[in-house]
Amino acid sequence: MERIKEKFYYKDLFINLLISFFLSHIFYKITFIDRVFDEFLLINQINLGNIESNQFFVESPVFTILGLILNINDFDIYLLFVYMISIFFLLLIVLNIKFLDKYSSLFLLSGWLITTSWFMGHVDILSVLLIVLITKNLQENKGNKISLLILYLVLTVNHNALSFVCFFIFLVLIENSKKITFAIYSFGGQVIGNVLISFYLNRFNFSGRGRLRFVFNENVILDSVNFVSNNIIALLWSGFLGFSLILLLFSSTSSWSVNRNIFSSLIIALFFTSIALDTSRIFSLSVIPITLFTIKALNESQFIEKNLPYIYIVSFLSTLAIGPYHIYGKVHKISPHQTIESFYNFIPRIVNSLMSNVWN
Repeated sequence: MERIKEKFYYKDLFINLLISFFLSHIFYKITFIDRVFDEFLLINQINLGNIESNQFFVESPVFTILGLILNINDFDIYLLFVYMISIFFLLLIVLNIKFLDKYSSLFLLSGWLITTSWFMGHVDILSVLLIVLITKNLQENKGNKISLLILYLVLTVNHNALSFVCFFIFLVLIENSKKITFAIYSFGGQVIGNVLISFYLNRFNFSGRGRLRFVFNENVILDSVNFVSNNIIALLWSGFLGFSLILLLFSSTSSWSVNRNIFSSLIIALFFTSIALDTSRIFSLSVIPITLFTIKALNESQFIEKNLPYIYIVSFLSTLAIGPYHIYGKVHKISPHQTIESFYNFIPRIVNSLMSNVWN
């Protein structure tokens, strides 16, 4: 117990839990994705040995596999499972940002928390956890190579397009002495992960188009580039949110060698976002390494150190005052997923059902 406490406990743990739950549950407001029922149906389709769904989300099988293992055959149970495992992964994220020290709360003010709150049912929350763990591995002087291989393999199985984007961003951000090792083991993880995905899809006769093939459908790239070009400021805000101010302050007080890496990785994220299917969703996830590496480097800025209390206040208040701008077909201030039962009606209904004999 003491060893676990030493590994995960830090003085800002409680406030970080409060911030993450307040922002996700109260300010952003949790929503399940509109097609969450279609993802639930995958479990039954796989049990029958044939995938009828032809959408590319089939390529991200983690929730489906866990649903198979737990033998979930009721939609309400599946929704509850998605919520509970998302909260579990969120808890793990908060526990594993200890390496960011006194700046850890800043990570919770960036755009990934909107994505994981509004797109509950996708595997994005696990992607965030894996990127945090990979960054943590790379930041440690004795980063474990086998752990890096396994983490990148799981990230690829979870979302192969995101793992591909982050591969190039990590290569820009990490120290030169670690680039070769990272390239070898992360690339190995991607190769094995994509082989496993192909085996999984072929095993169940998937006949749809994968992410890469779908991108080359007519007008997909044109529409995505137009969204990015016409809404570049909203897109940048959607990725960094309250952390945007810190990023600007840090860049203005840092050397060009540091800024060069930040700007280069940001351009890579923007480039891949321009051919992505879910614009702000992919951008907010792909810039997580930039946010993490910048936060880790804040120790080098005396200006940030001296004004940290004020920076925290302004960052948090700007997040609340400006609110989310999320590009998903168009710019959204609230979640684009509104067609199924609200999470805030779903939970009371489940509780009332369970307690019906007690409360009556």
